[in-house]
Amino acid sequence: MSVRGKFRHLPRPRLEIPLFRGLVAPYGDCGIGGCGVPTDEPRQGRNAATAISSACRGFPVSFQPRMPGLLKIFLFVAGALTAGALVAPPVFWAGQALATAGISEWLAGFPFHRVLTRSVQISAIVLLWPAIRWLGVRRLSALNLFPNPVAARDVIFGLVISAGIVAVLALSCLLTGFFVPRADWAWLGLGRITLTAGVVSAIEEFVFRGIILGICLWSFRPVAALVLSTVLFTAVHFLRPARTELAAESVRWWSGFAELGSFVANLPGPALLLFGAASLFAAGWILGDSAWRTKSLWLPFGLHAGWIFSQQTSNLFLQPRGGDALPFLPWTGPSLVSGAVPTGLLPLLALLVTGILVRLYLRYVFRPVSRSAA
Repeated sequence: MSVRGKFRHLPRPRLEIPLFRGLVAPYGDCGIGGCGVPTDEPRQGRNAATAISSACRGFPVSFQPRMPGLLKIFLFVAGALTAGALVAPPVFWAGQALATAGISEWLAGFPFHRVLTRSVQISAIVLLWPAIRWLGVRRLSALNLFPNPVAARDVIFGLVISAGIVAVLALSCLLTGFFVPRADWAWLGLGRITLTAGVVSAIEEFVFRGIILGICLWSFRPVAALVLSTVLFTAVHFLRPARTELAAESVRWWSGFAELGSFVANLPGPALLLFGAASLFAAGWILGDSAWRTKSLWLPFGLHAGWIFSQQTSNLFLQPRGGDALPFLPWTGPSLVSGAVPTGLLPLLALLVTGILVRLYLRYVFRPVSRSAA
């Protein structure tokens, strides 16, 4: 009896050939995005795939290519931008109509570029859950996230270290004369700053260190995954529309797409761009490394929230001497991204010290107890 007849009663093997092998997620039936052999270990899956493909030559094979996870993320971003650009003009027109009818002038007070920004952000939030399901994420463990038995300690450490070092940086700038106290500040601004720090940190950590870093770890080694996710984190923060004031009668249904073209044109000058990108990359690397080593988002959340709170609080109470911090480069400079990203060598030094303290904490203090899947 031939080999083909001998194994006629066995089910036909199913081999899936992934597109863009370097990008496809390695979570298939065998953990490699390849064969249809169930196994929990990637190495066993690779061996099983080789054995099946060698032993079953001549059998019919069904090719089921799948879309890479990173490509899905880029499509999600494109979808959020497209949806926001389409929604922004009707929302802007609705605000103008409400003001004309005397019902409410609140929405009419927002310029079109603010309406576009909020429309893109809300579209991204609405599309986030369908995107997660489309990516095939059913459990947090698929994104290298597990329950953290010392979550509260991680958050407190992150808040204290990040906020404390930024406070020391602000005090240094005050003593050196780079900054002076503001005369017109209000304590009520602290409430808005606290809410912003909590909400923005939670969203960005879940998206960048949770989803994007987790997807990158499917296909790349940890260092490459950290670099890629950090570069995306840095680039996204510079994508902001130009603050052009469009007259209400000049807004058309395509105005959102026209404003999207100004996202790249709105970049700062070369020196500020370099220092801002360096600060964002250093911060993103610390956050990503913390998430990867703790396998949770609690420590990066505490660090991120502490940075936002302390930096925005410094902006609330201090201002550059003479009203412009640009002459103080390279030591310190204007804050970018709505005042959340400091520039200059002193902020980079503060981030370096923060990174060293975080690594010492992870090496000598952090002791994970549980690694059960979430």
